Amino acid sequence: MNLWTLVGYLFGNSKAIHRAASSRASLWTGIVLTLLTGIARNYDQRFVLESWFSLIGPLTFSLFSGSFLYAILIRGFACRSMPAEAAAESRWGTFMALFWLTAPVAWLYAIPVERFLSSYSAAQANIALLSIVSAWRVWLLSRVLSVLLGIRFMRALGWVLVGAALEVIVVVFLGALFGPGLSQRILAGMSGMRNAPEENLLSSVLGFVWTWSWVVLIVTCLMLLATRYRGEVKPLPVLASGKVPWMSLAILTVFWIAVSIVPQQEQMRFTTHAALVNKAAYKEALDYLEQHQPSDFPPGQRLEPNPYEYRVWEGLPPTIALLTPETAPWIRQVYLGHLSAVLTHYFPRYDSATNVAAMMLALERLPEGREWLETNQVALARQGLRRGHWNDPTDVVESTAKTNILEVLSRMGMAETNLMKLFE
Repeated sequence: MNLWTLVGYLFGNSKAIHRAASSRASLWTGIVLTLLTGIARNYDQRFVLESWFSLIGPLTFSLFSGSFLYAILIRGFACRSMPAEAAAESRWGTFMALFWLTAPVAWLYAIPVERFLSSYSAAQANIALLSIVSAWRVWLLSRVLSVLLGIRFMRALGWVLVGAALEVIVVVFLGALFGPGLSQRILAGMSGMRNAPEENLLSSVLGFVWTWSWVVLIVTCLMLLATRYRGEVKPLPVLASGKVPWMSLAILTVFWIAVSIVPQQEQMRFTTHAALVNKAAYKEALDYLEQHQPSDFPPGQRLEPNPYEYRVWEGLPPTIALLTPETAPWIRQVYLGHLSAVLTHYFPRYDSATNVAAMMLALERLPEGREWLETNQVALARQGLRRGHWNDPTDVVESTAKTNILEVLSRMGMAETNLMKLFE
């Protein structure tokens, strides 16, 4: 087993497939390559010291995924047409070695699209990469089964499509049942918040994939039933001893570690700042940002408080209240952008009028404050600043804060008609 064999295998070369399927070195090589996929997938997405499971996540998931496909493709389809003796033997190790060797295909996810595209365009690009990787792996696994089992490629493709469609259906169902992402999006909608544009895109794609997985499953099963296989299927080869290319794997490991250094430094800074915001240490969080430039943080992530997460109502007002004309322009731009994004939600969830008053007072002091209000006053009036406990006439503090808000916005040039809508 060597890297040239691996390259040939990834492009469906029959000799490389036979070599990989007959060497125990393929199993260990595949495991290492799958572990490296954890770096390729996550090096610019999260700080690994905070979420170390992301490094072993691909190997853990692929263990279940590969076993699931083995049960369907080999035990379910192939063994029915094998001689009884061959069908009784378990070739799980051979199948998993071949399955794990497809891991480098997923290294396409490492393309840092967030560095040269907007968040929405980056999400579109990542979906395109997912489509390419999925199609490549389906084709490759079909090619491998066709070569090793001695069946036509189209039949192997049908088997793989059944397994892949079933796996997608199960994963999407379990993700919706137990995953936090869907429930968080539902709760956001119930609380009057909009999801980030890229999250809406991913949700729509997920629904599309779920629907078409059922279509592919049903159509492929009907076609397989209409053209039942009458021949004999060869068993998968038995893994024999082989030399693991440890030196080549070590070089690949060093390469991915080197690629990760700068993005991981960015992720560390992002995590440090987020921790300060989560502790409500807003001044310390701003001081930390002042020590850096926007290029010091990951381009694909919004600085906390994220305007599309519920805690923005608590964290954004005191953050903006601390902004001054001396604050770095890029920091002012980031948080005024967050405030604009907050105005896209259906209605506000600010804790108190006092916090909002302090935020508006700071906005008045900023050199770009009037321009921001001129651009966003219609959205601000549409969203309003209505909260039930703000309307208590006995609460002098909140009543005074409401008056201050109106006075500040009036001084900044907000139209009278929009002022009247704020507390309707």
